[in-house]
Amino acid sequence: MEAAPISSARSERRRSPRIAADAASRGHLKTTIPVTILNLSVDGLLLELKAPLRPRMTYDLSAHFPGSAVNAMIRITRCRAGGYVEDGRGGRCLLFRAGAEFEGLAGPQRENVKLVVEKGLNGGAGSPGILQRG
Repeated sequence: MEAAPISSARSERRRSPRIAADAASRGHLKTTIPVTILNLSVDGLLLELKAPLRPRMTYDLSAHFPGSAVNAMIRITRCRAGGYVEDGRGGRCLLFRAGAEFEGLAGPQRENVKLVVEKGLNGGAGSPGILQRG
């Protein structure tokens, strides 16, 4: 199946392709704030969490992808309400989606991220594949 081309009506701002993260891709900010990783590129990622994050702030991220782990500083580029999830007590909890860029990612950590992204781009086993705007 061929991927849909990126729409010419909206310019793509990303510097590198991003992949949908595996459902098991999770992490923590500052060791206490749990996050779900929705997508990933070698330059950044999209997080989902239960608290808003202030753009331009930096956080220490510990992320776990199937077969790989990354510890890195990230800078939040944007954050907005992204939906609701059942809270297990009959109510709903607001979720936020935050875009972030890696700050100073180098050496083995950058290689770990690159390997996870390349696996997704090449359609590796269990890989959700590349995301594109249509």
